[in-house]
Amino acid sequence: MNEKKNSPLFFSGGIYSAEALRLAAAVFSARGGVRLTAAKGGTEAALSGGINPGEFANEALNQQCRIDLSARNSRLSGIIVTKALLSASGSSKKGGK
Repeated sequence: MNEKKNSPLFFSGGIYSAEALRLAAAVFSARGGVRLTAAKGGTEAALSGGINPGEFANEALNQQCRIDLSARNSRLSGIIVTKALLSASGSSKKGGK
């Protein structure tokens, strides 16, 4: 089988977290190998098994966006859940009625 050798992809540490890259690597684990190594200023990803570099980079970006969105919305989510639980229990913080 003629396997194409890709040069490692570099992901800036200021944009991509290690967690996002590990999650992206897990998505592609069934299709081939992804080896992540620390590099100056970020992380390098070496792909094998026919993984398309563009698809991997896109998945890494998707994972990072999910992480960022979750961090921004966690307080709001907590407020919504608290209000839903109070409403379901029949409690009300408003007085008088």
